[in-house]
Amino acid sequence: MKILSCAVAAGSLLAAAAGVRAEDAPSFSVGAPAAWVKPVATPVEVVRAGHAPHHMLLRADQLVFEPEGGMSLHWVAANQVVTPDDLAKLGTISLTWNPETETLRIHTVVIRRGSQVIDVLKDQHFTVLHRETNLERAAIDGRLTATLPIAGLAVGDIVEISGTRTSHDPALGRHHEARLNLSPGTMQTQFDAQWEKAIPIRWRALPGVPDPHITTGRTETLSISETDVPDPHLPKYAPERFRQADAIQFSDWHDFAEVSATMAPLYDKASFVKPGGAVEAEATRIAHMTADPVAQAEAALALVQEQVRYLYVGLNDGGYIPAAAEDTWTRRYGDCKGKTVLLLALLHQLKIEAQPVLVSAGSFGDAIPSFLPSAGLFNHVLVRAVIAGRTYWLDGTRMDDRHLADIRTPAFHWGLPVQAQGGTLVAMMPPPADKPLRETALRLDASAGFDKPVVAHAEVTFRGDGALVIRRQLAALSTEQRERTLRGVFGKQFDYIAPTDVLSRFDATKGEETLVLNGIASLDWTDDALELTGVQLGESLDLAREPGTPADIPYALPYPNGRRFRETIVLPNGGHGFTLDPLHFDQTVAGVATHRDGRIVNGVVELETDTNSLVPEFPASEAAPAQQMLRHQLREHAYLHRPPHAGAAS
Repeated sequence: MKILSCAVAAGSLLAAAAGVRAEDAPSFSVGAPAAWVKPVATPVEVVRAGHAPHHMLLRADQLVFEPEGGMSLHWVAANQVVTPDDLAKLGTISLTWNPETETLRIHTVVIRRGSQVIDVLKDQHFTVLHRETNLERAAIDGRLTATLPIAGLAVGDIVEISGTRTSHDPALGRHHEARLNLSPGTMQTQFDAQWEKAIPIRWRALPGVPDPHITTGRTETLSISETDVPDPHLPKYAPERFRQADAIQFSDWHDFAEVSATMAPLYDKASFVKPGGAVEAEATRIAHMTADPVAQAEAALALVQEQVRYLYVGLNDGGYIPAAAEDTWTRRYGDCKGKTVLLLALLHQLKIEAQPVLVSAGSFGDAIPSFLPSAGLFNHVLVRAVIAGRTYWLDGTRMDDRHLADIRTPAFHWGLPVQAQGGTLVAMMPPPADKPLRETALRLDASAGFDKPVVAHAEVTFRGDGALVIRRQLAALSTEQRERTLRGVFGKQFDYIAPTDVLSRFDATKGEETLVLNGIASLDWTDDALELTGVQLGESLDLAREPGTPADIPYALPYPNGRRFRETIVLPNGGHGFTLDPLHFDQTVAGVATHRDGRIVNGVVELETDTNSLVPEFPASEAAPAQQMLRHQLREHAYLHRPPHAGAAS
């Protein structure tokens, strides 16, 4: 399961690694397994005719849920070195854990070479490293890594390692949750989970998991034994709720409301404002600036976004427990939890209704309701504020959210409000884009005649999160790198335009990033016709799914996703004799509304194409006709026709 890590990209830092002796890391040890661990036999690989040799011979997991909370996972993994490339993959053992909430104990590391069994730990020892591998993503999690380069490993050897990982996060109290993933392609998979009957554990197997064997008594046991677990056949282009497979989930949470209520005291405590403290002073300053609650919320959000840098700190129970608002403001850095708490503290001081909401960013999406309730499903948190009956979603980890009215509901699918009485899942999806998220405007001036240089000017404007991402990417480049990057971007879209200069500009009031191209266009008038590539419709898609896929699984769309292309061409001779192919198109295909039109007005060609995703998914019944229509549209080229010998102006 995932912790609430809020790992968003934010800058680039150098990774650090510090080696310590294993005996100096109290959360790591080497020794015998606990008495409850059952011995596991390693299979001997036999290469079968017509089959490639196995790399993964065995994965055997034994999971025990402890009565006081947390769990212990014993595992045995055996992998065969089949090719020389495998020596690099299997030659170094690297195991990572969180010393704040976990302990790691290694039992055995052996090499099996025919009938010979070599005890690696007899002469070799693990080194424990403190490696902050996520520093480039602005995250310090304090995780440790135990490494062991295996000396003497050869092709044909079998590497077998066994160990036990115990974990208990105090923020979850006595609750239990876990998600165990199978490894498709493993020759032998064994899994056993057990818990006392008094612990109300529920389990749910996802597609691809063999039917488990259940035994009931004073101890509940779930067992799986399978040979050659196949790769999952996930339906392509399907929403995430149909793409979850090869895992089994455990949870003793009664419902999501219980998760919400458990987290509520953590946020209430952290958002407490010290009387006379710095946070109260900032709230007072904002209140003196304006009495408008919307303007107050905008000022509080700007304070958190602009004056507190993002840095995830997973140390000292930081996975679920947010840092205090006063501490975050004093340090001027915080992760999503810390920034959320600081924003909550400011808003509450300003008498604005607000609460934290847990979400899953870039992970499970619309699949959240299909899982057993679990805190680990969520990896981000933001603020839901209500002003004059209107809901605003405020994310302290973002940048440049200047106006509340411009902040759209983020497309997280589901959110879990954190409140003492327990919150239930709320839908979080925006309406279709009201403005194009990408808008291209191209102007070609051929008024002097097509035998003269055609002056070209193009602007590509990005809105929403895409604008912020591009702005940060370009800001990190030198002037020379930025120009080279922009020339490359425009070269792909307008390969017929030779750039004279390129630039970019950001409009902070609108949250728009615009890329600008100036150049000279070389137009191909084969048979006195110019193909209008910017207004081309259609797409070559293969929407067919594998046989056996349920026929009613819908197709997911990029959403929201509005785009617009506008082109003007100033014609010579006032446009006399020039004609356009019929361009009008206005239809919704597979959930995407498309509009195209064109005209010649006073010697100027005016073209426009708009596409907008109206829904996040469309029914499977529409896939086949949509595929046919999109391919047909791709073959329908649009042209601007000129009269013979119309190259020069009169």
